Amino acid sequence: MKFTALLFAISATAIAIEPRHHAGKGRNKPVPTSAAAAAGAATTSVATGSTQVLKEINGVPGNECLTFRNNGEIVDAACVNTAADRQLTPTTINGTPALLVQRSFSAGFRPDLVAPVRACVGFNGTHFRAEDCSAGGIQLVTLTAGGQLKTAGGGGGGACASGHDEAAQMTVDATGQTCARYTSTDVAPAVTR
Repeated sequence: MKFTALLFAISATAIAIEPRHHAGKGRNKPVPTSAAAAAGAATTSVATGSTQVLKEINGVPGNECLTFRNNGEIVDAACVNTAADRQLTPTTINGTPALLVQRSFSAGFRPDLVAPVRACVGFNGTHFRAEDCSAGGIQLVTLTAGGQLKTAGGGGGGACASGHDEAAQMTVDATGQTCARYTSTDVAPAVTR
């Protein structure tokens, strides 16, 4: 009886961790997000770099790495490279550079970001925070070659992360004139959304 229960548990676990999307030859299919599905258009997402943890130059001492709160806000926190809430993966969304958020979100805090929705760093006109990668009215954010977090395709005038406030919350300069700089560390992804 115990052997049968153990065998069942192992089988159920193997089924639960099996990849949901497989295009063969080791590649995953792009996953359409809910907003794209509602609009009848497919959203494609292609990773363009390794998963990273970003550290703010001159950030909060001992808490320089970016992390995502349950509500999607970005704050400086301790650098824990294995924590999914600190990990970002450079990607493109329908050809636009973006940063895919590795952490998952719960319906109690961000029902709009519950899987299978893909969360990206987005600019809502006021803040950089986790947003649905295909949501309307959101500008995607990317890490520039110069180490700045800026709205994708923003050129010289796109909004940028300007540092942090007294509560270690990320601040944004909508004009792109005063931008903080970040270093990145390549890490093994903690989870796959």
